[in-house]
Amino acid sequence: MKCLFQLITLMVLSCFFSCTSDKSQEKVQVLIVDGFSNHDWEKTTHLIQRLLQNEKDIDLTVSTIPMKESEAWKSWKPDFKKYTLVIQNTNDINNGSSWPLAAEKAFEKYMFEGGRMLVFHSANNAFPQWKAYNEMIGLGWRNKNFGKAIIVDGKQLTYIPKGEGENTGHGKRRDVLVHKFSSHPINRDYPQTWSAADLEVYRYARGPAKNLRVLSYGKDEKTGKDFPIDWLVKYGEGEIYNSTYGHYWHGLKQDPAGVRCVAFQTSFIRALRYLSNLELKEIPKDFPDSDSVKLRSLDELRKF
Repeated sequence: MKCLFQLITLMVLSCFFSCTSDKSQEKVQVLIVDGFSNHDWEKTTHLIQRLLQNEKDIDLTVSTIPMKESEAWKSWKPDFKKYTLVIQNTNDINNGSSWPLAAEKAFEKYMFEGGRMLVFHSANNAFPQWKAYNEMIGLGWRNKNFGKAIIVDGKQLTYIPKGEGENTGHGKRRDVLVHKFSSHPINRDYPQTWSAADLEVYRYARGPAKNLRVLSYGKDEKTGKDFPIDWLVKYGEGEIYNSTYGHYWHGLKQDPAGVRCVAFQTSFIRALRYLSNLELKEIPKDFPDSDSVKLRSLDELRKF
């Protein structure tokens, strides 16, 4: 009888530790959607994979949309609800591709019911005809008759009505002094200003601009006005991070300064971890101040 009791106890303990171990090893599931863009979407996806190589609590999956109008394209519809976060890396600005309608509707439902999306750089330019997507991203690359724009005026936001101002645009990529506009877990420990390398400042990004929270801003050289650099949007129960960081163009033989920028790398990883409900790590000791940019090779990317 005593032996039987000991055997049962061992079995219960074994099951407990096994279940605890399995739970501790669970990873947050993150989906990258790619397949078309006017930017180099293949190198961008590879960039994202390298940025997250040390995030051991994240499991990445890539879903590449097949060529439009193929049978595979028509049936493409990831099971979005399997993922905590979707990184959107498609952009139809030049080639007219798109998501199948069934996938769009499934994604809208996923987001409205509590999904998370990280809009990666040129995905900000995508899908002006997709009404729900415009509501998700808040502001995008659009013409001046599309919707409202936001100018940061000191500690206030000024909303520019559609038709006023300019079409969305940006000057040359350059080192930009970025200002914190609102404190949020993503940027709470940042200095009030920092230098970001090779950054695009979008002047007059346009959209519904609803349920939107600006995190930071920088100055556009052409107009002398301050415009948002990154922002968060609420869509139903879902949440979206959008920024102009992360430009990766075709034909580059090495990683551009904009993706070797410590400010970009830190903001991307912190935004992703925030959206994934993961603990945010301390900002790195080499995070830039207002005097100069800080660059870090992705081949030497370390935990922080």
